[in-house]
Amino acid sequence: MTTVEDAVGRTGTADVRRARRAARRTFRPRRSWPAVLAAVLLLAAAVLAAVVAVSVAAGSPVRVPAVAEAAERVAQLNWGHLAVQAVAGAAVLVGLVLLALALLPGRARWTALRTDDADLVVGLSRPALRRAVAAAARGVPGVRGVHASVRRRAVRVRVDTDLREAPDLRDEVRAAVEDRVDELAPLRRPKVRVRVRTAKA
Repeated sequence: MTTVEDAVGRTGTADVRRARRAARRTFRPRRSWPAVLAAVLLLAAAVLAAVVAVSVAAGSPVRVPAVAEAAERVAQLNWGHLAVQAVAGAAVLVGLVLLALALLPGRARWTALRTDDADLVVGLSRPALRRAVAAAARGVPGVRGVHASVRRRAVRVRVDTDLREAPDLRDEVRAAVEDRVDELAPLRRPKVRVRVRTAKA
């Protein structure tokens, strides 16, 4: 038997999933420039082909010097010719590169944060996340300097210390950074990697 609490729980879970999907869509990295460039080139080629096709169908073909000269040269070649195979191979390679650029995600500039509300989408920039992580590491006793970097799925922290031996410092820094990351509540929690550079003897 389904209780009211179960129904409310399922509704809350659905809202959380919807909120997370909205955050992923909003902060999904996009490859704008490759898409624009490919679209412009394809549009230019399509317009040129349409103009030539319509003019031929109308009985007064438009003669585009560059296209006409290339067409005459191509008409003299066959599929086994080296130049035809090279051009075909280059076209396939360009197509594969464009397809890879379209499918692979670009570099994320923002980290989506959990809000559990589909109408509220919050993101943190990489520099802001880097500063927050560095501040958390800097607050650990014994840390003299911090260098932090944020990758797609990992946060790397290198700390400098004046101590010659600091066996527990690495774990303390990791715990402080992980606590700060958990407070920020990113949608995808990055792995925290810490390296300690001790003072030379």
